[in-house]
Amino acid sequence: MNSRRILVVEDEAIVALDIQNRLKHMGYETVGVCATGEEAVDKAGKLKPDIILMDIMLEGGMDGIEAAGIINENFGIPVIYLTAYADQKTLERAKITNPFGYIIKPFEDRELQTTIEMAVYKFETDRKLVLSERWLATTLKSLGEAVVTTGEDGCIQFINPVAETFLGIDVDVVIGRTIQEVFPQNNGCLTTLGSHSCRMPTSAGASVPVEANVSPIIDDWGNNIGKVLVFRDISERVKNEENLQRYVASLRGTLAATVEALAVTAEKRDPYTAGHQQRVAALAHAIAAAQGMDDERLEGLRVAGLLHDIGKIYIPAEILAKPSVLTSIEMGLIKTHSEVGHEILKNIPFPWPVADMVLQHHERINGTGYPSGLKDDQLLEESRILAVADVVEAMSSHRPYRASLGLARALEEIKRNRDVLYDPAVVDTCIELFESGSFAFEAQGRA
Repeated sequence: MNSRRILVVEDEAIVALDIQNRLKHMGYETVGVCATGEEAVDKAGKLKPDIILMDIMLEGGMDGIEAAGIINENFGIPVIYLTAYADQKTLERAKITNPFGYIIKPFEDRELQTTIEMAVYKFETDRKLVLSERWLATTLKSLGEAVVTTGEDGCIQFINPVAETFLGIDVDVVIGRTIQEVFPQNNGCLTTLGSHSCRMPTSAGASVPVEANVSPIIDDWGNNIGKVLVFRDISERVKNEENLQRYVASLRGTLAATVEALAVTAEKRDPYTAGHQQRVAALAHAIAAAQGMDDERLEGLRVAGLLHDIGKIYIPAEILAKPSVLTSIEMGLIKTHSEVGHEILKNIPFPWPVADMVLQHHERINGTGYPSGLKDDQLLEESRILAVADVVEAMSSHRPYRASLGLARALEEIKRNRDVLYDPAVVDTCIELFESGSFAFEAQGRA
């Protein structure tokens, strides 16, 4: 059980032999015996014992305390003093060498064994702690992020090379100073727990954006004994985000121009109803906004409104501009514009279901609409809104085959068919917008 390798340093041969016998009886291995401090240092380096039992008064010019100091400094081998000296002066000298035990002769075997086992346990525990600290320190120094730690008093205890280089500060200068003293311009960003973004000065004299994370160091009793601050330069990320935002804005501009061009293309085929799609888009947008639809979906609805009649480019111009009532064949042809619009738009990678909104804008909640006879929840919310906006605008405007029926007639139509053809919530919102003066077609402009 006691597979400890022990070096005995004792200048009295009989005592040395007695110690060896005791160690053997306790199950320990004596790897060597020496009588001088010089020989103890030499054998400690060569034999690398687990522990050394050291007498203080030795032959030669080096006593046990001096030898133990050299061994501790050069080899880190634990030393237990076995001595007859217990005076205060000797004890004070011995303390300096960080001994792992101090046994006064004569001693009992149990006392010696207990001291040896406790010394080995303490040595192994201390070694693990040192290795752990060394591993941690090496890891912190190797990190790409800047790391700063503070103690319970808020003073800096550690700063890694990345932080030194980034900030252009010397570790010897900042150790023992508070974060506020070193970084007075950061207004608590580097001391408040959690993640923060702020700007910090660099060694080059510039100010760069950083992302900082401040975490508490908690002891076994739940007490806050310090903080760890980790921060990284996010200049490149900020730059990339700005470039991405500019690119997205450019794409949105291109998309808006493309949608506008498509809408104009459709209206060129039907100049008499020019502006219809823009006004439907404006009313649909206002209804959806009043109902609390989020901005992203609002934009998709606006685009669908601008393009809902794009399929009419397939309809012969003479039918679109016919000044009399359409025949059933002509009306059947007109009704294909929803499907044609869907075919035109379905392969365009809009971030919204624009093609489906266009396909469904003539559907009705009771299933009597076209082209598929969808009803209720089969319809997109945006399509139900477009349906109401389209009817109200169409009835309020002139057509080749009739004069405008007026806004009042249009609102009466959706009131009468509320919860029959049209979504009741959409109808209520639409009527409220007009009656309250929150929306008017005149404000949208007519082409």
